[in-house]
Order: sequence, then structure tokens, then C-alpha cells
Amino acid sequence: MRVLLNDGSSRDIQEEDILYFSNYKNTIFVHTKEGEFVLPTTLSDLFTAYGDKGFERLDRSNVVNIHNIEQYDSDRKIVFFDHGEQFTTVSESNGSRIKKYLSIHNKNPSG
Repeated sequence: MRVLLNDGSSRDIQEEDILYFSNYKNTIFVHTKEGEFVLPTTLSDLFTAYGDKGFERLDRSNVVNIHNIEQYDSDRKIVFFDHGEQFTTVSESNGSRIKKYLSIHNKNPSG
């Protein structure tokens, strides 16, 4: 996937390096362990393109690579990536789905 850098140049990112996509003020961001990058598209388009590759829409502001989720905090309704360094939100209706996924894959569901 090609993303934009702050200086206007572009860079390729591998799917497995993507933690999640987010939407802030009508701009789509790709979050990786190396940082965040701008992607000129919509979350709906991203979910359509990556939905069959392990990406899930966990709330209206993100599309998450569920394979990179390390932990879920059910009290705060957030999932963690990259040893807790990054996180994003989960809607109330998706909380039980994330808990089930993490327990099946021997990760750390909490709460």
C-alpha cells in the first residue's frame, strides 16, 4: 500500500505492518509501529479492500488489523497494539467479538 508522508513524498507499507486505520477530520491515517501516515481514501473503501484480510471495523472511526491486537480493555473499550504503545477504540457492540477473538487466539482479553 502506498501512503503519503508529511513532506508530500510517498512510501510503500506492507499489510502485516498496519495496526489500524483511523479517520480524523475527514483525513484517513494508517497507523504502524513506525508512525502514522496519510492515505487518500475512505474507511469504507479500506474495509471493502481489506475486510477479507483480517481487518475489521471496530467502530465508526477505525478499521483494525485484528491480527495485530495484543490486548483489549473492556472497561475503557480500547484495543492495544505494539506492547501498549498504541491503541484505538472499540464500539460497545464489538466488545464481545474482540474478547472472543483474543481468547481463541490466546491473546490477552481483559475485563
